[in-house]
Amino acid sequence: MATTEHRVLPLRLEAAPLSVPLIGAFVYRTDRPYELAVDFRGAGTHLARWVFSRELLLDGQTCGTGEGDIQVWPLRRGTEPRVFLAFSNGEQSCVVSARAKDVRELCRRMTELVPRGQERRHYDLDAELSALLAH
Repeated sequence: MATTEHRVLPLRLEAAPLSVPLIGAFVYRTDRPYELAVDFRGAGTHLARWVFSRELLLDGQTCGTGEGDIQVWPLRRGTEPRVFLAFSNGEQSCVVSARAKDVRELCRRMTELVPRGQERRHYDLDAELSALLAH
């Protein structure tokens, strides 16, 4: 049976010269252990949904990671360390940030549910590929 972790984090859209408050609704499912989904909401409106590798968030807590559509990096700004996430679809891009302690707690929970290196125990990628190729 799959377990789903829902976590709503306060985010900031980093837009010069001001930052804009957003909400990020993160969803992690043990039956899809390689991915993490986030729905962005602001001013009562659903703005976007992104699905990306959980490894980006796990690694991005301590060093810059990712290339292309999504990049993640930590930054200590003032007294509040934050984790920044840059999203781009080729035409538009944005950067959001979350408190590092919130990201750390989300990552702790994801790795508690599915430890690094144990993803295959929850999702058989070879079986999925075989099924796709059989059609």
